[in-house]
Order: sequence, then C-alpha cells, then structure tokens
Amino acid sequence: MIATLLLLLATPAETLSPRYADCINLIEADLELGRIAAQQWVGEGGGAEARHCLSIADFKAGFPKLAALRLEEIAQRNDAGDDYVRARLLSQAANAWLEGEEPKRAEDALNQALALVPDSAELQLTAAKVYAAQERWHEVITAVTTAEDGDLVSAETFVLRGRARLVFGAHEKAAEDVVAALSLDPTNVDALVLRGDLAQVGISIDVFLDTSQEE
Repeated sequence: MIATLLLLLATPAETLSPRYADCINLIEADLELGRIAAQQWVGEGGGAEARHCLSIADFKAGFPKLAALRLEEIAQRNDAGDDYVRARLLSQAANAWLEGEEPKRAEDALNQALALVPDSAELQLTAAKVYAAQERWHEVITAVTTAEDGDLVSAETFVLRGRARLVFGAHEKAAEDVVAALSLDPTNVDALVLRGDLAQVGISIDVFLDTSQEE
C-alpha cells in the first residue's frame, strides 16, 4: 500500500535523470546493493534525486521513519521542484510516518503539503489515511469524497470511507464503498473484511467480479 505510494516519482518522468532510474531499478533488483549505491550517490552530491532514491531504499529496508525524515528534508531543498512536487514529497513523508506508526507526524507532513497545494485531490487520498489512523471518521468521509469529486479513487480509501460509514451506522452507504473497492481490486483483503463486518449487521453484498476470464 504505502510502498506503492512511495514509489510514485516525485517529479515528472521526463525530467528525471537516467541515474535516478538506474538507482530505482537496482533497489528493486537487490535492495542491499541499491541502498549502498544510493548512499554513494548522495555522498557524491547527487541532490534531491539521490536523496529520494535513498528514501525509497530506506523505506523498503524497513526504516519508514528514516525515509519520512529524508522526504521532509528533500521537500525543503532548492532543487526539490515546484510546490506540487514539494507537496507530493510531503505526502510521501506522511505515508512513511503512518507506516512507522507516527500519525501525528504524518498529519504535520500532510498539513505542510496542503499549505502548498490546498486544492489537490491527490493529497486527500493521503489525508483519508492520516485521519483514519486517528479514528477521525467524519474527516475520513470528507477526504475520500473530495478525492472522488476530483476523479481520484483507490480501493484502499473506499474501504476507509466504508469503515467510517459503518461506524456511523450508514450501512447501505458503507456497502456501496465495499462494492466500489472490490470493483477496483477484487482481492482487497480489507474490503472483504468490511464486507464480512457488514454481513454481521444484516447487510448482504452480492458482488460477483469474475477476474478469471481471458481474452
């Protein structure tokens, strides 16, 4: 979940250097060697790209808090990019803080991102997770709905909104979110768990999503 978000590039693909791509590819192929290579690149003065690659290596190596700190530091650098890029870096930091079980620090990073790009629907996907970690269910619903209005959706955040709606007893609406989540990801474990929780309160969700057929 969070690893996928962290692996989203912080800058447009056409502006990234070949070395950045090589760094990411090496991390994917051999994490230990990739992390060493990223550290060497940083030591050579590789700038924001080198540090971003190293933050990904740190995260994948099981050091999400270190990754979060690096991402926040990159967002302050002159070579980080424009406000959108900085906001995305801070959003990635928030996700890393969540992985490190630091929801308050995640919210701090999120708020910095929102201060840079307040109308970003993308940031609302992160916001939903930050609020859910603190069981702020009203805000979860608002964040997911705002992201959806901006044509950004994910199975994960549909599940979070469904969970929030279940808390408030809006069972039919929660069921709609389960259907939406399973439509995007038929094997999403959290959606299936929520489906089971709704069944226990008398809401049966009859969803058939055949993913076995081939052209």
